[in-house]
Amino acid sequence: MKALRCLLITINFIFGLVSYTQNLDSPSSNDLNNVNIDELSDEQIQQFLDKVKENRLTLEQAELIAKQRGVSSFQLSKLRDRIRLLQADSSRREFINISPNRSRKKIEEGDNLYSFLLSPSDSLQGKGSKLKIFGMDIFRRLDINFEPSLNAATPEGYILGTGDEIIIDVFGASEITYQQFINPDGKILIGGVGPVSLGGLTVRQAKVRLFNRLSTIYSGLKGQSPNTFINVSIGDIRSIKVNVVGAVTQPGTYTISSFSTAFNVLYSAGGPGENGSMREIQIIRKGEKIATLDIYKYLFLGEDSQNPQLLDQDIVLVKPYLNRVKLAGNVKNPAIYELKEDETVDFLLSVSGGFSEKAFKESITIDRVGKKEKRIKTVNVEHFSLEQIQNGDSIFVTSLMDTYSNRIRIQGAVNRPGIHELTKELSLSKVISLAGGLREDAYLKRGNIIRLTDSLRLTNLTFDVKEVTKGNQDILLSPEDLIVINSIFDLEEKKLVTIQGQVQIPGDYPFVSDMSVEDLIKLAGGLKENANVKNVEVARRLLADNDLSKSSDIFTFPINKDLSVNEQASSFKLMPFDIVLIKSTQLVRDQKTVKIEGEVKYPGFYALETNEDKISDLLKRAGGLTIYGYAEGAYLIRRTDYYGFNSETGEIPAKSDLLEGELFKAQQIRDLLLKDSISDTNELIEKQRIGINLPKILEQPNSKFDLILKNGDLISIPQKLETVRVRGEVLYPNTVKFTKGASFKKYISASGGFSSKAKVGKSYVIYANGSAQRTKNFLLFKNFPSVKPGADILIPVKKEQVKLSSTEIVGIASGLASLAFIVFQIVNLNN
Repeated sequence: MKALRCLLITINFIFGLVSYTQNLDSPSSNDLNNVNIDELSDEQIQQFLDKVKENRLTLEQAELIAKQRGVSSFQLSKLRDRIRLLQADSSRREFINISPNRSRKKIEEGDNLYSFLLSPSDSLQGKGSKLKIFGMDIFRRLDINFEPSLNAATPEGYILGTGDEIIIDVFGASEITYQQFINPDGKILIGGVGPVSLGGLTVRQAKVRLFNRLSTIYSGLKGQSPNTFINVSIGDIRSIKVNVVGAVTQPGTYTISSFSTAFNVLYSAGGPGENGSMREIQIIRKGEKIATLDIYKYLFLGEDSQNPQLLDQDIVLVKPYLNRVKLAGNVKNPAIYELKEDETVDFLLSVSGGFSEKAFKESITIDRVGKKEKRIKTVNVEHFSLEQIQNGDSIFVTSLMDTYSNRIRIQGAVNRPGIHELTKELSLSKVISLAGGLREDAYLKRGNIIRLTDSLRLTNLTFDVKEVTKGNQDILLSPEDLIVINSIFDLEEKKLVTIQGQVQIPGDYPFVSDMSVEDLIKLAGGLKENANVKNVEVARRLLADNDLSKSSDIFTFPINKDLSVNEQASSFKLMPFDIVLIKSTQLVRDQKTVKIEGEVKYPGFYALETNEDKISDLLKRAGGLTIYGYAEGAYLIRRTDYYGFNSETGEIPAKSDLLEGELFKAQQIRDLLLKDSISDTNELIEKQRIGINLPKILEQPNSKFDLILKNGDLISIPQKLETVRVRGEVLYPNTVKFTKGASFKKYISASGGFSSKAKVGKSYVIYANGSAQRTKNFLLFKNFPSVKPGADILIPVKKEQVKLSSTEIVGIASGLASLAFIVFQIVNLNN
């Protein structure tokens, strides 16, 4: 598994997927010797293919990268086989696009059904079950509020009690306002009238009593033409205390508004607990049950008759749940439901919202708990209203099959490909007619019908498209038939023409009949300034019956610079797969630039004046070295031609000269160099550090030490260096101060001496200018290289010698003994 993780990390590293690999451990991305392709899933193989495609790499390039990181050829062979199988399966499904296999669909549906039905019945209460108890989340959600509104008009049926504020407005011939709180005796006191008992009355009853009592002092309230009127309202309302007990989430005594109902206080208490009933919630007043609240009917059926307004000291009792059933599958609200004894499948479906759009509605399957064992019961649609639900039932609603009983499809070279209804007399010719007929590019010699047989296997029927359209041949169709009529372009190689060289956009272009060279150049963005128009070449591939010693036919002719009509060039018509080559001319030459940096007076970029400019010429133009310049540490960096790519001209080789991966890499480098400045570094471009002897160049300009500069060269002059770095197999690798005249061994001693694994005879020194010198050995004597400022001393490690185990020694000894015995026998036979 570690090797597998390494492979995945390496693949993602190749494609720059840093964000993905940060979530994994970081084993060495090179340790892939033990990778096993068999451990990769199809999804991981597909992920690999997707990333290869996304990054415009070929499979060969990806395999090469994997091989460089240690994947064996045997495992790469396995990888190719897995990819081939995966692509073949994908292509088959993509081409046929048959609805999921019926038998497979049934198996999948069965798996879903039995994994649901075989789950323990005791998981109905929620533990270990994915289904939730229906309605319970209403009491858990913070974005829902069921508190009573205190700003609404006082209901006529509201029962008055101690603490309620009564506001009586008298207006008309007499105007006065009375504001009184009902006292603990249930009365209010009105001047001129005396005490009026209102406790226990509804608002409607209180209005009648106050009207009668106030009529004794306001005669204008009565009569046929009253001139005085009263309005009774409630000001501040009282608070009441209600006890919530039983199987509730937070039992206790709650102080609530006197407007609250049983559901309001139940919401404040967090609703029924895990084992509490949603259907049997009793409201008890003065020792008697006055109502039973059914949350299902209140919330989902809108029945409010059993949700009374509460009074002080009322008790809300939540009983344990009655019967719970599990409903899953293709319904709108899969959940665990609580049902009463006489409720049926119909009621359960209505509470759950009914079937989903893909449900099979003709029957349901019930997993029922019996007295000794479980049993399965199938209920047809006509018995839904009769079948009563029992405690512990598990009901699963299956889905419709994805197959069609009357569907056919036609695709390919027809005007309106798509799906059609299969009727009794529908034939192949009629379907082609319904699809708008054949396109002009239809391949008339052969068509195919992919048919799903009764045994759920695919079979192929072949027909002559031309004969069917003429009426000489016809075929009756079957459900799920797929008719495929190919285009003539599907059955031939994609025709391209290629242009390379001095054009703006070289590459492949679609072949068009009667296309001339000038037409193709125009498509490629026109000629570059240095294009050679006097000698344009066209390479044409040969047919198999031509001379096999030839590679291609070459045609050469001139064209006009402005691409105007040229009698010779315009009359030459391109053929599929022609390669047009536009060469460059020597009359136009691109400037060449180099850079010098570090301790010179005028560092920066310089253009080369001639093709013979040397390092000494550049140093003259740069003003020479500063007083801090270290001539012996100067070095030259030169970009190399990578995969045949010419870094000076920007040209790449023809396809035939490179492998596909190399051509891709060369094109990448060219594109990067065209957009980047000369100072940019890129991991795709190899840079060679060349050691130069600058002191000799300064002393002897134009000598053998003075190199000719090339486009893109970089010369670096470091400051004076005063240290020497010691690396490799020493006891204390570090950087040591340079001491003039100090020997090689002195620097080794300053680093603790050689380690036990040091390969002393192979020690070497890399100087600041990039050159190197190794230790010379003669018999038992070692001549170590000299050390200069800025040098690196490197001590390599000895190869570890593996000692033979006792078993291996015994094996070798046995082999030698057997060989000696055979030789002895041969000698005896000869004698």
